[in-house]
Amino acid sequence: MTIKIKRKTLGHGIVGVMALFIIASILVGVSFKTSYVIGATNITNNTVIAIVNVTNTEPNVTSVTVGDGILSPIGEIDLTASGVTVVTCNASIFEYNGVGDINENKTNGTFYIQSIGPDATPDNNHLYRNESCGSCTEVSATNVSCDCRFAVQYYANDSSTWQCNISVKDKGGTQKSGSEINLTSSGVSGLVTVTKLLAINTTTLLDYGNLSVTETSAQIVHNVTNVGNINLNLSLRGYGGTNETIGKNLTMMCDFGNISIGQQRYSLGLDSETPFAGMNFLRNQTTISNLTFPAKVNDIAVGWERNSSFWRLQVPLSVGGICNGTIIFGAVDAET
Repeated sequence: MTIKIKRKTLGHGIVGVMALFIIASILVGVSFKTSYVIGATNITNNTVIAIVNVTNTEPNVTSVTVGDGILSPIGEIDLTASGVTVVTCNASIFEYNGVGDINENKTNGTFYIQSIGPDATPDNNHLYRNESCGSCTEVSATNVSCDCRFAVQYYANDSSTWQCNISVKDKGGTQKSGSEINLTSSGVSGLVTVTKLLAINTTTLLDYGNLSVTETSAQIVHNVTNVGNINLNLSLRGYGGTNETIGKNLTMMCDFGNISIGQQRYSLGLDSETPFAGMNFLRNQTTISNLTFPAKVNDIAVGWERNSSFWRLQVPLSVGGICNGTIIFGAVDAET
């Protein structure tokens, strides 16, 4: 038996197809929205490591000390009459790049009074500078000790505020091609004291030459020089011969007889001759003059710190032969 099915057209072809597709979509739950994969991870940043090789690091002056080679007392510089005292400033230096990176020929130092400052003009009273200290010793692979020395003159000002500044420079290291960066570090010491130096210098002979009894000598000039660092006054006393106990009340002891006190006289600071009668007696008791001998304050000028004493001798009767006596020149602080 044959069965025939009669097909009914649902409108025009395209419309019919779309209607069927919509119906089918509703039935099976089809959606036109974008779909996502369940469980995916979002990546919002990345970590990047940056590196550099720092091939040159500045030296570090960790401490500076000052001394004159005498361990005690600490913190004092004692000067040398009419001479120099070597003052050493020592810098302890840490150099990360190794001690071979220190350019010791470029190490320099300044020894100065704090109120003057390290940048003032050098002079022997207030400031000393060494532009090339050039004396370093390896302590460890990264530590070095560098000395800077100064020849400090006898007339450097007495002060408790001297200090030392040392600067060191490295050799530049290796940076980017064609460049060299020399790095410097400085350090300053604590304060030290340059002590007072009270000192004089004279020649050791006062020669009146040949004289007869009753004769008075010509005026003899005997210079006295201040070879310390403070102003001073002069003290004087004398006795006959070379033994003070024996010659205490005499001016000179002779081969024949003696010359008594009052026969040798002096004057100070005069530039013209003084008559014998107007001069001072040289006695066995200490006499302090009011004549000031200033400390040297000029590196170039000569004679600033010098002053003169003038002497005459009158020979009495009843003496003969070689006569001699002792004169003691003393220095007294003029500021006390």
